Amino acid sequence: MLSISSLAGRLRGLNAASGGVYSTSYLAILLERSHPSRLTEAIRVLVREGVLLQVRRGLYVDRLNGYRPEVVGQRWVSPSYLSTETALDRHGLCETGITVYTYVTTRLIAQHATRTLEGHRFIYRHLAPHIFFGYRTQDGILLADPEKAVLDFLYFIYKKQRSVLSGEDIDFTPLDTERFRRHLKAYRQAGFKKFALSWLHAREA
Repeated sequence: MLSISSLAGRLRGLNAASGGVYSTSYLAILLERSHPSRLTEAIRVLVREGVLLQVRRGLYVDRLNGYRPEVVGQRWVSPSYLSTETALDRHGLCETGITVYTYVTTRLIAQHATRTLEGHRFIYRHLAPHIFFGYRTQDGILLADPEKAVLDFLYFIYKKQRSVLSGEDIDFTPLDTERFRRHLKAYRQAGFKKFALSWLHAREA
């Protein structure tokens, strides 16, 4: 097996591209261990030595060189993309400091599922597949565009799910209202469409 120092060097070189997050299959290549039992033992040693930290079965993070929490959160529950409060904050649409990572996913999870890792908190909310869209890859993660982040946020407010923000906290100015309306057409609930449009009209007035 590679020495701890050799592995640390390999991880350092891969850290920027991976966000410091590794699957078991990726580690099998990195550690040159194709046999399952030998790979398991190698990973166990690296966890014990503090090189890796297990997030869940099959997923590990780089403790030597650090990791990007937003990448961890996205891979912890997949498929998912950053949206609602975190995306609003990243797009500069709200001034309230957001200290958690908020995702939407098509996975069937608890209404307001939460995961934590070394002080980082990840919140997941469920969306039906037909409204799981409106995101793009940015800096290695899937991030909702501003209009979809607002719609996802309003959707969960409409569903009576709690948030540290309110609709009044969102800066309307940078939004593309035409894209907002196009995205809204995908939502099937007439009540929500009316709710979202009333929010939009109040800010256009």
